[in-house]
Amino acid sequence: MKKTNILIGAIFILALVTSSFHRADAANNCDFKSNLKELSEAQAGSRFDDSQENIKKELSVRKKILSQTIACSVNETLSLQSGIKLAPVSSAELREIQNRMILKLDEMIDYYKSQENVIGDLGIGGSKIFSANLKAWRNSNYVPMTDLGKNFLIFTKNQDILQTTQNRLNQINLTLKTLGLDDNQKISEMLNQARKNIRSADEENGLVKNVFKRLTWPNDISDVMVSSLQHLKDAYQNFFDIGKEAQSIISSAK
Repeated sequence: MKKTNILIGAIFILALVTSSFHRADAANNCDFKSNLKELSEAQAGSRFDDSQENIKKELSVRKKILSQTIACSVNETLSLQSGIKLAPVSSAELREIQNRMILKLDEMIDYYKSQENVIGDLGIGGSKIFSANLKAWRNSNYVPMTDLGKNFLIFTKNQDILQTTQNRLNQINLTLKTLGLDDNQKISEMLNQARKNIRSADEENGLVKNVFKRLTWPNDISDVMVSSLQHLKDAYQNFFDIGKEAQSIISSAK
């Protein structure tokens, strides 16, 4: 059934986007277990013997972890940026949003690379402050921007679903006119409900687009996209009910 296929398609889009970033994380060697274990051992050694040699060893491991963190973040950003570059944008408006996101991610890559140049001059205390500042910057800048980017990938796919639903409504309208059922009160009410659901989905789609235009966070963009898809799902239920009612009328007229 077409309704089911489209809705399942929307779910698959979300699953594929999510899994692609999980694969990217693994490919980018973002596993810190061995380095963190090495740091724990170095810290234990420093507590037992705070000689210059042990302090240097701990600092070396700290710097290695910081470098790995930055390299991992750069690769994650490049992976997301690549996905956004390939996103199927259907209008000049979406293309502008796409380009702004690409530039914003370029800025984040440049920031991480600039921070990499600082690591070599850090001492133990400086490395701790640097790590805390990097984490704070990531949480307030990088994380919300990448969430926005991943949602944009889903959003661009959802445009096809919205257009397909509108096309389906147009086809049903034409079919009902051909069958002489377009003035049936019950069917008209269901058609109006379908139009209302599609209109609501389109309005929420517009709200999401405005968030992308502003590149703002925090936001409830995921909730709005889910609500928009729910309205489209409800519209397809309306289509199904219209089909049943039309079939019932035709069968009783025989």
